[in-house]
Amino acid sequence: MLIRYGLVGVAATIAHFGTGLLLHEKLGWLAFWAHATGFVGGLLTAYAGHYYFTFKDDQAHQKRFPKFVVSSLTALFLHQGGVYLFVHQWGWDYKTLAGPVLMVSVPVVTFVMAKFWVFAPQKPE
Repeated sequence: MLIRYGLVGVAATIAHFGTGLLLHEKLGWLAFWAHATGFVGGLLTAYAGHYYFTFKDDQAHQKRFPKFVVSSLTALFLHQGGVYLFVHQWGWDYKTLAGPVLMVSVPVVTFVMAKFWVFAPQKPE
């Protein structure tokens, strides 16, 4: 499961960071807004990948997706807070330091949330 989680995470990271980097480096967006926009593409990539591939879930999307959104908003808060702190307060480079640090650390939090809450087996009602 961890390998599948990682593969989906790589795909979501490419969608997220790739979009953010493109918007920041090529279109001149502030790192904060570029990163937030990239988050949306990463969120949709991650949900589909984890639902169908990582956890091979069969529960209704109405039960899973809202929890996934909460998990993802937690990740967004951590990412955006990290970008604000690392780039805008501490002066770290977005491309070489802040972005990569966040892309490694935040998935640890979201894996724990996904395994034990978002996609946890449901008890019969």
